[in-house]
Amino acid sequence: MDVPPELDAAMTFTRWRREEDCAALLTDGGLCWVVSGIIRKCAVHESGQRRIVDLIMPGDFFALGPADARTFSFQAVTEGTVTARLTQRNLNRFITENPGVYCMFYRLACNVIARLEEQLLVQGRTTAAEKIAAYLLLMSTRLSGAQDGAVVLPVSRYDIADHLGIAVETVSRAITELRRAGLIHLDGPRRIEMTDARGMQRKADGAR
Repeated sequence: MDVPPELDAAMTFTRWRREEDCAALLTDGGLCWVVSGIIRKCAVHESGQRRIVDLIMPGDFFALGPADARTFSFQAVTEGTVTARLTQRNLNRFITENPGVYCMFYRLACNVIARLEEQLLVQGRTTAAEKIAAYLLLMSTRLSGAQDGAVVLPVSRYDIADHLGIAVETVSRAITELRRAGLIHLDGPRRIEMTDARGMQRKADGAR
């Protein structure tokens, strides 16, 4: 979903370097969209273990509540990631001047919930191979550049592991299992061609 044109004039656009901490987004709440690139939302436990909560991709909207600054951090995954931000003050003014926008914000909120529910379904798969198959299918759907059954992963296997809550070694073994089963073909470290889309869906669904 693109940045709503009626909000464009009130937005602040920022370009981020790869792995740059996007803490400036958390100054006073408000709303953000990813225009290009990817933002990683994650939490780090006291043990030092990182858990990726969300990968926010172009067109995705995310809100920044007061607890976000205490619990989560945001980093740019790709070089030149661009975000569009609407401050809380501008948001309040926009709603006051445009009372009919509630339906638009309702749709935006539903999109966020649907995105997180999809991720929960991926994480809830039983085996590592099922999780990775479901993850690759989800990425191919979310990435607008995915073509001909191939997906270029924008994140590393370490990121995938932290997103799914499994070890990076487990990610690698699951990818190898899918490759040996003839479901995928690896063309470089991040480009994966799904050679059997139906088989991938069956694997993701736990079919034997």
